[in-house]
Amino acid sequence: MPREGNREREEAEPTVSDIVLRDATAADLADVLALNRAHLPHVGALSPAGLRQLHERAIHFRLAEAAGALVGFLIALDPPAEYGSPNFLWFKARYERFVYIDRVAVVAERRRHGVGRRLYEDLERFAGARGFDLLTCEYNLRPPNDDSARFHGRLGFAEAGRQDTERGQKTVSLQIKILRGSRSPITTLAFPGESSRPVASNGTP
Repeated sequence: MPREGNREREEAEPTVSDIVLRDATAADLADVLALNRAHLPHVGALSPAGLRQLHERAIHFRLAEAAGALVGFLIALDPPAEYGSPNFLWFKARYERFVYIDRVAVVAERRRHGVGRRLYEDLERFAGARGFDLLTCEYNLRPPNDDSARFHGRLGFAEAGRQDTERGQKTVSLQIKILRGSRSPITTLAFPGESSRPVASNGTP
């Protein structure tokens, strides 16, 4: 039988049931920018102008809130977006109907409580309803982001490639997840120095 102190701690822990998801507005961008800065270097740096551009170009920009306070966000784009990210361009050169997760962040006290999963599941429903084949994203291998690697593995993502960014200061793992109802197998187009990687419908290379 758990001690009373343990029971109180368990009851006090936040749960995903109090999370509300909604679309971001221009009035939210200052709070989003602050949360983005708190997650460097695992997410890319953003200026206020850069975030405003993402807000205008994103196909999906969602906030997670608890009691009216921001606890997480996710920003995603589709292939027509004008965006110079080398990781987005990597996917754009190889795939047609995909949604690219540019960044996701969750406040420290809400990590490992299902907020990130809620944001990803919300995006997956959005993308699937619009006929997209893939969710795509990346996480850092150098400097390592082991939490992100485990998180994406649990959600069924698989590595489609790797590349160095930021003048060789970072190495990223480029990840894809095939959505239900998409054609299978989907193969990464081979470029010079690369080999194609067929990926099964369950996300296993």
